[in-house]
Amino acid sequence: AVANVIFLESPAGVGFSYSNTSSDYIKSGDTKTAEDSYTFLVNWLERFPQYKNRDFFIAGESYAGHYVPQLAHTILSKNKNKNQTVINLKGIAVSTL
Repeated sequence: AVANVIFLESPAGVGFSYSNTSSDYIKSGDTKTAEDSYTFLVNWLERFPQYKNRDFFIAGESYAGHYVPQLAHTILSKNKNKNQTVINLKGIAVSTL
């Protein structure tokens, strides 16, 4: 079996992540982070359609205990709209190091 992993740092400005739009740092928050992450994933899957049907899992640690469930909720809500890319979410994992 083959596993593919995407490391996504969020929100913009955390770790090595950044934005070319300074207002992105002001408008950050848990909901915005989930929406931005969802937008990234949909765009990534459109760019690399060979991964669209693969099982998708979200994992994170520490404050991702907030981000992971919110992103999962966003994915499940948006998946109801069949006119757009569906993310094949199978599960989540959170570590509280």
